[in-house]
Amino acid sequence: MPTVLIADDEVDHRELLTIALHRLGYDVVTAADSAGALARLADGGIDAALIDVRMPGGSGIELCRQIRGSAETELLPIMVISADVHRHQIMTALHAGADDFLPKPFSRAELTSRMETLLRTRPSAAARSGTAARAALLASRHALIEETPAVPYRHTA
Repeated sequence: MPTVLIADDEVDHRELLTIALHRLGYDVVTAADSAGALARLADGGIDAALIDVRMPGGSGIELCRQIRGSAETELLPIMVISADVHRHQIMTALHAGADDFLPKPFSRAELTSRMETLLRTRPSAAARSGTAARAALLASRHALIEETPAVPYRHTA
């Protein structure tokens, strides 16, 4: 079974995610902060990471950047989990290298579906850059549409 790293400073969140992932048949290792997560990753054997955005000693966003910056972990599937679901936060996570963003609270069914997809589609470095670029472009277009004020059409003759 795949091994998933859960990096979250909240004990309750780590325990809930661990229980849910164990029920799905995954092995789980946990870390309470970025330094602990990097140490677990250095031990090897991690197939995916679930990372909370807000952690002491370095955010989950920075942890994503560090994971992507290392040759040993650059292709690791990463899902960022956060209660902060502002468009800026989601885009920042995706630009930092996250493959997916799961907003809290979430259902077990949603976690299951997204984990299966995350582990099934382990892209190459080239595919990851293309996917990230497409996701960023789509999100930018969506943001532009939402932020552009509607201008009434006036016909001038």
